[in-house]
Amino acid sequence: MPVPLYLCLHLRDFAAQAIACSHSALQERPLAVLSGEPPLERVFAITRHARQLGMEEGMSRVQAESFSVAVVHRNRQQEESSFAELMQCTQQFSPRVEALSSPQEERCGATLVLDVTGSERLLGSAAQIGATLWHSVCAHGYEASVASACRASAALLAARGTPGVTTIAPGCEAETLAPLPLSVLEPDMVAAQIFESWGIYTLRQLAALPAKSLAARLGQSGLRLQSLARGECNSLLVPTEEPVDAPLIERMELERPVELLAPLLFLLSQMLELLLQRASERALAIASVETCLVLDGPLNSAHFEHCRTVRPTLPERNRLTLLKLIQLDLELHPPKAAVIALHITAYPARAQTAQHGLFAAQSPEAGRMEILLARLRKLVGEGRVGAPELLDSHVPEAFRVTDFQIEQAASRTTVHAVPEQRALALRMVRPPQLVDVEVRGDAPYAMRYEGKRLTLQTSSGPWRTSGAWWTNPAWCREEWDVELQEQSCRCLRLAHEPAAACWYVIGIYD
Repeated sequence: MPVPLYLCLHLRDFAAQAIACSHSALQERPLAVLSGEPPLERVFAITRHARQLGMEEGMSRVQAESFSVAVVHRNRQQEESSFAELMQCTQQFSPRVEALSSPQEERCGATLVLDVTGSERLLGSAAQIGATLWHSVCAHGYEASVASACRASAALLAARGTPGVTTIAPGCEAETLAPLPLSVLEPDMVAAQIFESWGIYTLRQLAALPAKSLAARLGQSGLRLQSLARGECNSLLVPTEEPVDAPLIERMELERPVELLAPLLFLLSQMLELLLQRASERALAIASVETCLVLDGPLNSAHFEHCRTVRPTLPERNRLTLLKLIQLDLELHPPKAAVIALHITAYPARAQTAQHGLFAAQSPEAGRMEILLARLRKLVGEGRVGAPELLDSHVPEAFRVTDFQIEQAASRTTVHAVPEQRALALRMVRPPQLVDVEVRGDAPYAMRYEGKRLTLQTSSGPWRTSGAWWTNPAWCREEWDVELQEQSCRCLRLAHEPAAACWYVIGIYD
């Protein structure tokens, strides 16, 4: 069984780092982040430069402004976006990641624990994996600390108390954690005051206390803190795993409004590439893409959005196919104003595969077929391209147009021989052909068809149908099957509308 290996990534004052990384002008300046409602605003997080000036968390706004620092309000949206970026960075090393502190909690730091057990042959030694993770996070502009150990709790304490990259060898947990301050345990206020009154300031001092006396004064919580200080505590990793079918989201803010479609497609192509890469990490494809264009409204007015959704026939992995579908849809439904931001939401799904028969006709590729249909919709309009579907109604020739569906290849089954039967096929005439009909009694007797007067040999009917009498497009008709008295003995289907006194040929029997 492989030896467990855990990595801990800790970012102190993550709320301040997230804002500093998003604004280049604030990266080198001391920064203080305020939280709360005026006039009770307090310093929630500060950067390393502000800490060197003597600033502390919990200061009021007046105290913070007395320092030469930049003071901004907390931006939870920016924190969540930056935290999602960190999660994507860590998931490149392991899918099992637990978020111990995140922007959803009332903390200013971010702490992630990774389970990389058994990844040494793929990613290298523990020191190499930690260094690679540290460089990957620092490349995004963050100041982080990374620690690796065979116990997740030891890696957590080392990352909180030691900057840079720390590697703890198996069996050396207590020795490595001994010089760290007691604050890395994050004890509650009562325990912190008791330890201070005892003169306990480091983990070495806490680990050396008698266990029975410590339990008598602090109970089980004191024993747990001592076990953490000795590096003996085994904690259960609970990874943060989002649902497999969770939507994938990419956002981009534009520096200036864009009116042309070509530059928008260039940006959409890059965003689709990122979405497909994230979907491929889950072994999934893209079932539908929702493109939301934030439009520039008039001065001093709210922005409005132009949202469009494309759904390929089958889940798609080809970026060019998805981009072409979005392009044709936007050309058919262009935005009404300049675009200032792009939001793409992709809904992943499992890719579908079909096993075709050896002698079955080859069907067109799903992606190319969908692009062809999109081009036809652009030419003739929506609602005019698709597959006809009969409606459950007595209305003559009632149908609607639906999307084409590519069905899976049916499995081969045994076909039993049946007696040969003759069946008539009725071929509908569209549009119906207007004819003159002579009536004797209640049945048609002769008709003028194809420039000739033809006598009817036999007739069957009428079949009367009517409906929708309470609406404008009410319908009422009679249908007859007639056989022409000629050498070929053709059989026709006639329709009679009593309200208009008109006869039509609506079908021909084979």
